[in-house]
Parts: sequence; C-alpha cells; structure tokens
Amino acid sequence: MEETPPTPLWHIYLVETAGGALYTGITTNVTRRLAEHRTGRGAKALRGRGPLILRHHESVGGHGEALRREAEIKRLSAARKRAWLEDRQAEQDDQRRQGASMHPILDGIELVAFDLDGTLIDSVPDLALAVDAALADLGLPPPGETKVRDWVGNGSLVLMERALRCAIQAYGEASPDEAPGTDRRGDPMPWMASVAPREGVTAPPRRSVAGKASPQTQIYDNALLERAHAAFLEHYGRDPGAHTRLYPGVREALDALRDRGLPLALVTNKPYAFIAPILDGFGLSDTFALCLGGDSLPEKKPDPAPLLHVAAHFGVSPSACLMVGDSRHDIAAGRAAGFRTLSVTYGYNHGEPVRDSGPDGVVESLSELV
Repeated sequence: MEETPPTPLWHIYLVETAGGALYTGITTNVTRRLAEHRTGRGAKALRGRGPLILRHHESVGGHGEALRREAEIKRLSAARKRAWLEDRQAEQDDQRRQGASMHPILDGIELVAFDLDGTLIDSVPDLALAVDAALADLGLPPPGETKVRDWVGNGSLVLMERALRCAIQAYGEASPDEAPGTDRRGDPMPWMASVAPREGVTAPPRRSVAGKASPQTQIYDNALLERAHAAFLEHYGRDPGAHTRLYPGVREALDALRDRGLPLALVTNKPYAFIAPILDGFGLSDTFALCLGGDSLPEKKPDPAPLLHVAAHFGVSPSACLMVGDSRHDIAAGRAAGFRTLSVTYGYNHGEPVRDSGPDGVVESLSELV
C-alpha cells in the first residue's frame, strides 16, 4: 500500500517585538518559525526589532482556516489586537484551571497521542469477520473472534500471518500414519487437500514426544500470504466499523482534552485508509489534528519514528508529549521517543498484563484522565 502523507496542522501565532508591536503569522511549526524570525530569516517586518517574545499560539486546522484567522487579526487596530490577545490568554488560563483536576500524568503535557484499536475502539468483531472471510476465500477454516483478539496490535499483515499459520497448522495435527488432508480422527480436511498443492503450503514441523514443535519453518509461501492479506483488506474495507464500538469514557476524555486546548494525534498500526471511515462513524472526524496509519511512514510502532514525527509536526518537545495505548508496543514506542506513557488495562496485549511493560501510568478507563 502506498504511503499516505499526513495533512499538516496550521497554527496562528503572535509575537511581540522589543518596541511592543504585535506581529501575527501562520505556520505548521511554531518553534522553527520563531527560530527563523530570531536569526533574521523570517518576516522582513521583524528584522532589527530586537528580542521577540511569543505571546500566543494555537492550532486552527487547515491552511485556508489559518489564512482567514490571520487576516481577521491583521485587520484589527493595535489596541484591539492587544485586547484580543488578552481575551485569548484569559480563556487559556480558564482552561488550565479547569484542567487542574485532571490526571497528574497530564502535568506539563502539551500534546497527546492515542493508539486506536484496543485503546479507543474495540474493533475485533469486524477484524475477525474479515479474517474469517479472507481465509474462507482460500478454502481455509476460520479462527474465530476469540483467537483474533489475541493477534491484534501489530498491523494487518502480521494479523494475517498469524491467522494463516493457525489455519494451516491443523495439518500438523495428523499423525505419521494418517493421510495428508485428514485430521487426527482420519476425517477429511478438504481445505488442506485443495490448498496444499496449489498454494505452496508445506507441512509444519512434527511434534516431539514432549509435545513441542521442532524449530519452525515457513508453512506457506509469500504468495499465499499476499493473497490472504489482500482478501482481508478487501473484506475489512467494505465496512470497517459495522460492529466496532467506542470504549466507555473515550468520548468524554477526548472532548475534555480538546476543551483544554491540547492538540490530539492518532498513531495506529492500522492501514491509513481505514482510519477516516471509522472516525466518521463515531463523529470523531474533527477530533484529531493529525492521524498516522501503519503505512503512513516507513516505520510503525514499536519503532519510535511515528511518535517523533508527531512531536516534530507540532513543534513540541517529546518530553512534553503523552502516548496513550493498550499494548507493550505502544509503551515501547513512547519510551523510545521520549514521550510520557499511559496504558489502559483493557484492550489487546496478547494476554499479558500491560503493567509489565512499565508505563508511566495506568488507568482502567480513559475517563480517569479528566
């Protein structure tokens, strides 16, 4: 799947010159723009004006909205511009006071990044239906929702790798005296008989006396995996949110964080194309200022690259960012990026207690944040 470049978030900012004049501008990176102003590479109007002080900045969405807001402020007289600034600062002070009762992990945080599956939404019912349908296309038995729940979290390709191995592994349950394509009772397994010759399936390693497999070998070829993955994407893409639900407390937490003025980002290993339909279905399409899928960048979680990209995009130090997720991969990515980390106890962590991953904080519900 082609990489999907994220849509930049624009900010409006006001700086004050040594002479007390207020200058308004827009940018996608406030930190970089201020550095340009201070080194003389920025707006000509600010050159030779002495030290610059950042008085206000806020995210405003897309480029068009940023231009509109900038034009409105520039039309104000100096006195009215100063009054506008004082009003905005008072609003932000109110938001900070309202946020005083929020979770302590938010102290000093300027940006919050969220995982999606297992953190904000329970998507397993839809994922399991798509996995089952994809394997059925190949003549393989469905693993079912219970097994799929333990496989989610590393992206769709890894999900299908696990599903394919599970389906084909049944072939290895036959004893040496049983014919290929039959189960332990000798009953026919027509899906194996039809797939093995055509799809590059080989028998998995035989079990030792202790019941443990000998060193694993590839029990399917890459062509079969590609077919399974393509079938999964096709089935899942038809309606990725049909049976998906928001976890309790999610909407309340997201609304409160936005009201506080914190920019929110979504960083998931799910393919980017599925993000918008799911968010739209829950009325959350405008909640996140930036969304990254597992195919938006060359690397995905647990690599820190997506989170570092988010911090750089907003011009926020990683130490002032929080990563919220449900799995060890979220925590590993956050820690490697220098983010603070928060885990939810529900979700998909392959049956392991998420506390064992060492997050900076743990909550039973996202409502505890606010």
